[in-house]
Parts: sequence; structure tokens; C-alpha cells
Amino acid sequence: MSRISAFTQKEIPIVSEAEGIIKENHMDLYPLFAIKNKDLEFFADIVSRTPSLKQREQYGNSKRDIITMVDKLSSIGPTNQLTLPTRAILGRSFIITKINFYYFILKILSNDVHKELIKEIDRCCEKLVFLLMAEETYEIIIENNLSNKSIARIAADDLSHLWEYRMDRNLDSFSPPLMALWKERCNVIPVLGTLKGTMELLMLSSKLSDEWINFLSKKTDINNMQALEEFIFGLTHEEIDLLRKFMTESDISAISRDDAIGILKKEHGYKEKESIFLKGDAKEIYSFFHKRLHDTRLRKFKHSDGPTQTIEELFLISLIEKKEK
Repeated sequence: MSRISAFTQKEIPIVSEAEGIIKENHMDLYPLFAIKNKDLEFFADIVSRTPSLKQREQYGNSKRDIITMVDKLSSIGPTNQLTLPTRAILGRSFIITKINFYYFILKILSNDVHKELIKEIDRCCEKLVFLLMAEETYEIIIENNLSNKSIARIAADDLSHLWEYRMDRNLDSFSPPLMALWKERCNVIPVLGTLKGTMELLMLSSKLSDEWINFLSKKTDINNMQALEEFIFGLTHEEIDLLRKFMTESDISAISRDDAIGILKKEHGYKEKESIFLKGDAKEIYSFFHKRLHDTRLRKFKHSDGPTQTIEELFLISLIEKKEK
């Protein structure tokens, strides 16, 4: 049973530097920092003690290994928590705990001048948040493709790999095209304008791989286009429709971010709509991912207009389909 470290080799010097600064400049908060840091080590040790998914186990007439787990996942899906491996459940909880630990550090350092360190911690948070989103996207694909055994099985195999190695491997190794997509989305502030999405899509796609470009060129049906619009504009399908209706009624060809915020606040009573337009906040991308996911399920249930899959699900399915060939 190999020992899992709470931090990767890249993270250790970052946390160590933060610890030194907190100890020197925020002594009142250092004891709490030390407790949280130690708790993460304990948590990592607990996860280390769970059976590896690569490990074959036999209990009476029941056997369990990676093959039986993939079979079960691709047959009944990942929604029943009682059927999931302990390593998967605890590993996810550990990642969330670690994200919260990093945000705790960021709050302490928010008024300090250590801008480079804050950027490094932001990048650590970003990777961990994207890892959670990748896990959930795989789970959604399995859940929605139980009748398509080939897709479900490949997704289940990829998901089991993520569960096994997410704590002790390079986080960039899990579905790099999907991770890159979220990273670039964090760097794009929607222009809105004519609401055709040309500028946003150019900014988003300029640094992405050919896999993304090929996906865009082949997946041009209405569901994909609407899912893409939600992703690049940072707005739901219903909000985009509302703005387009306003533009038509007002006889204008373009709309600014400030005007859009004002209209959406007025129509829906939003207290906060600016956040999704800001750069580099992985937590906001995560929140909006869940908002879009919830809306796709609601539309599917109600048979209402709008995308019934997120662009992440559609893109990842296209990557999985390439593995089938």
C-alpha cells in the first residue's frame, strides 16, 4: 500500500512559502493554518489506506477488481453512491478539502504583496476544480449513455483511472483537451456585442488543440450550438434569448456587458451577474458548469427549448468516440 502525499512535488514549495509568510505576518492565524495543513496530511493517509482500484480482492464468492468495477459502472451508472469504491468517495472529498485549504490561504494573503505566490495558488486551485469537473462530466456521460455500452465502458474506464491516480499523478494528464478548454474559458471575458459569438469563439479557440477545432467543425446541430453559446457567453439559453428579444424590440444590433447585466438584473432580479464575466475564477466556472448542467436536465424533463447537454459532455463524448475507432 503506497503512501499518498497531501501535496504534489510542485505544490510542496508553494505551501511551504505560504506557511513562512503566514507564520511571519499573520501569527494569529498560523495555528489554524497548521491544524488545517496537518488535517490534510491525515486525510491523505486515510485515502492511502483504501484499497487500490488496481488491486484484486476476493471475499467468499464475491470478487472485485478494476474490470468488475468498470462493468458495474457502465451497466448501472455512478449515481448510486453505495456501489462506488471507497477510494473514489474519499478521494473526491479530499480534493474538495484541499481546494478549501488553498482558498483559506488566499483569503489570508489577499491584502499582501505576494502576487506571484497568489497566482501559483490560484493555478493549484484551478487544476483541482477542473479535476472535479472532469470527474462529474465522465459521470454524466456514463449516466446518459447506459444504452450505449461502448461509450459508457470507455468513459467508465477513464473515470476509474481518474479515481485511482488523481492524488499522485500530474493533474494535467487527465483529459488534457477538456482541461485546456476550461483553462482558456477562464481567460476569456465575453464581449457579447451582436450575440453571434464570433469574437468569443476566436479568443477561446486560438490556443486550443485541433481536437477542439475538429469538434466544432463536425458538431453543428442546434443542441451543440446552443450549448456552445451558453459556454462562451457565460449566460443560460433563456438569458441569451431574453437579450436577443430585447435587441430586436429596441432595434439595436449589439449589446454591451453593462447593458446586459442591467437587463438581466431587471428581468430576473439578479443580485449578482457580473461574476461570470470576470477573468480567471475557476470557482465561477464550476458554479456555472453546475447551473448549465441543472438546466439541461430540467429542459430534458420538461421537453423545453434549449440545450439538453453541456458543451463539456458533447466535447468529451467526441474524444471518447475517437477511442472507439
